[in-house]
Amino acid sequence: MLKQESLIEIFVDIKISNLEKKQSISLEEKKDLLKLYIQYGFGILMESSDRIITENYSKGIENYNKAYDNFVAARTLGLDILSTKYENFEELLKSDSELNFVAEDIENLYWLMAAYSGAISSSRANPFELINLPIIEKLLTACLKIDPKWGHGALYGAMMSYCSVRQDLSEVSKKDSIGYYFDKALELSESKDASLYVSYAELVHKPAQEKNLFKQKLNTALDVKVSKNNTFYLSNLIAQNRAKWLISDINEYFID
Repeated sequence: MLKQESLIEIFVDIKISNLEKKQSISLEEKKDLLKLYIQYGFGILMESSDRIITENYSKGIENYNKAYDNFVAARTLGLDILSTKYENFEELLKSDSELNFVAEDIENLYWLMAAYSGAISSSRANPFELINLPIIEKLLTACLKIDPKWGHGALYGAMMSYCSVRQDLSEVSKKDSIGYYFDKALELSESKDASLYVSYAELVHKPAQEKNLFKQKLNTALDVKVSKNNTFYLSNLIAQNRAKWLISDINEYFID
């Protein structure tokens, strides 16, 4: 019987393959493909890299490189989608100009932000990617300006990760900021997004060496009900798989 991780990978692989095989692809299909690239990059490629790198460093780095190529492809697609509506969009994004968009742009802006974020993560802090951190902030700020409640807390969840890498925040400020956005995201998701608990455990409890709280957050993630009719169905499956792995490997992260 196939493991749940394998079923998720097969499911996403098939959907990506079907879209990539098309000779021509509509704008809506491009948007779907962009989301799938991001889900594949974070939920499968990055996940496998994180799990094997301590046991097989070279294989882990190989998988990170694959994830990086995936996120770069997603970024190119995301820029292409927005460039069909906004002329010279990429140049505008890198300029000091304030971004002004409308509600229908949020989804595209969010997934483009995720592509930039994934490229930074999978590059393992490559300086050539780190220079794009201001772009992530710019995209998130633009989205929050339009509709902070969009995506049932998705924007606040993204802010948690962004705050964790901000160099201008002290450790105390980082923890407070992450906690603030965590609470906002939980409220908007009605506590149905398991990934929020996993993110908080890894961003706050793990570096603070709070083993019991780390485990509590992961167990809370595992208690979230997974339903096919739920907005968070696929992301919850991925988050709960990660939570199980983190718990099974918990002694690797804590000194006691």
